[in-house]
Amino acid sequence: MIDVIRLEGLSEAEKGRLLNRPSPLDQAVTRKVAAVLDEVRRRGDAALRELTERFDGARLDDLRVSREEQHRALRALEPRLKAALETAKQRIERFHERQLPSGYRLQVAPGIELGQLVKPFRRVGIYVPRGLPSSLLMAAVPARIAGVRQLVVCTPPGPDGRVPETVQAAAALLEINELYAVGGAQAIAALAYGTESIAPVHKIVGPGNAYVTAAKALVRDAVGIDLLAGPSEVLLIVDRVARLSEAILARWTLSEFRAQLEHGPGSSALLLTSLPGLAREVARGLGPDEIRDRQVAVLHYQEEPTALDFVNAYAPEHLCLWSEGAERWLEQVENAGSVFLGPWSPVALGDYASGTNHILPTSRRARFGGGLSVRDFVKTISYQRVSPQGLQALAPTAVALAEAEGMRAHAASIRMRLQEEER
Repeated sequence: MIDVIRLEGLSEAEKGRLLNRPSPLDQAVTRKVAAVLDEVRRRGDAALRELTERFDGARLDDLRVSREEQHRALRALEPRLKAALETAKQRIERFHERQLPSGYRLQVAPGIELGQLVKPFRRVGIYVPRGLPSSLLMAAVPARIAGVRQLVVCTPPGPDGRVPETVQAAAALLEINELYAVGGAQAIAALAYGTESIAPVHKIVGPGNAYVTAAKALVRDAVGIDLLAGPSEVLLIVDRVARLSEAILARWTLSEFRAQLEHGPGSSALLLTSLPGLAREVARGLGPDEIRDRQVAVLHYQEEPTALDFVNAYAPEHLCLWSEGAERWLEQVENAGSVFLGPWSPVALGDYASGTNHILPTSRRARFGGGLSVRDFVKTISYQRVSPQGLQALAPTAVALAEAEGMRAHAASIRMRLQEEER
């Protein structure tokens, strides 16, 4: 049993201990990963094969999984699972299609035209943890919507050297250009720097363990990355809900806790509730083995503003709002990766089937970033066209600012064009 904590009674030090989750970056892990990156950078495919045998116990003849092999896996897939992949893909497509930013062109004054181009990355690498086709869907679908032409997927093989059938089938369904049986930090190195078999990409996305996360952090000067994923986390706000007893809400809360905590050590599950009986029921519902090496807390609050301030300070990866006033709470949420309204919206639906993305910010990174989206696969390019008339109108402003900053050559580059027009 864990203690029920009164939220309004927390000291700043106690609150800080709840807010500050473990960093996804570990110095000892980072040192090991740096050596792996250097080895792949120097020795290419030979290093990938040796590291795969060392870490995954698999001997590889071919790093690449052929399109034919992918499609065989899709044809052999159990119909129920194939239908699930297809449905999840459709839902993810439907949600993400509205995220695509658009280019524009406007005339801000006579003779002054400005615009923005939106261009997809040409080549993107996707890291997929072993046996998780859902993560491949979450990364590849928005990339395709953005217009990325070359998708390169790396995922660890099993001891037999094969990529799990479900991941192969998902790759076939998504028409992946390149699928490689390479995982861990060595896969990130290959995607960032390139080897004889794997050409480098422009951006790497996808979740991974501490070694993958450290590798992404180390290569981000050479290649773009999405985010640094830490241990999974959930924060629940539970208040009175029509037609559901406190006993049911307690059982469902515990199920959400267990769903997140099964991600492993470092995972976090917190409950904020105004119902003291429910708080006690949840606090005594988890055994010591379930909470070992994990952050679990049950907090009782009396004032909604205090609870909301804590939510926004905590910035959870997953936020569940189970309350008759859920919509009111939602309007005031500033920091969260993804929000689940009402007790009939378990986080697992977002992980697999509803259509929102499950690659989300952890470790309070929701304060300054969001989950993976179509926008992560495009870049914007601004442009302008200025006529002689437009130059005349803008020159005084630009020259004055350039001279104020001591940039005489900037000012001169404008004046010489004015002089040319006066001739």
